[in-house]
Order: sequence, then structure tokens, then C-alpha cells
Amino acid sequence: MALKLSKNAQTVLEKRYLMKKDGQVVETPEDLFKRVAANIAEADKLYDENADVEAKAARFYEVMTELKFLPNSPTLMVRQDS
Repeated sequence: MALKLSKNAQTVLEKRYLMKKDGQVVETPEDLFKRVAANIAEADKLYDENADVEAKAARFYEVMTELKFLPNSPTLMVRQDS
């Protein structure tokens, strides 16, 4: 599924949220949403060891790529470990 993002949205994602290596973007918006969806869904394991994390991640990805729900900025940020 190709995301329908405005040029401005694409620019904001590239400058603020997409993973970079040596200053170059190495992640697509779709990759960003997959990464975020997987991490959000993983939290279900804290409450239910039998949680279907893959199904939950797929659902989060779906609503994010349809632009029905977008997490706040801290959730979208790439953690920079030192």
C-alpha cells in the first residue's frame, strides 16, 4: 500500500522521524509505521503473555497508514542509543 502523503508531510517525516545513518535517510514512511506499530503492539505482552502481537501490529499499521490514527511525536522518534 502506497501512502498518500503530501510533500510537506514527507518533508517533516524525513527531517524529524525517519531513521538516518550518517545523516542519510535509511527508512521509508512505511518502514516507520511498521517499526512503530510493532513496538506499540509489543506492549500487550506486558499484560497478556499470549497476546497476538503480530495481529495487533498489523491493525496499528493499518490505521496509521490510513491516517486514521497517528501516535504523538515521542512515539514516532527513533531512539538514539549511545
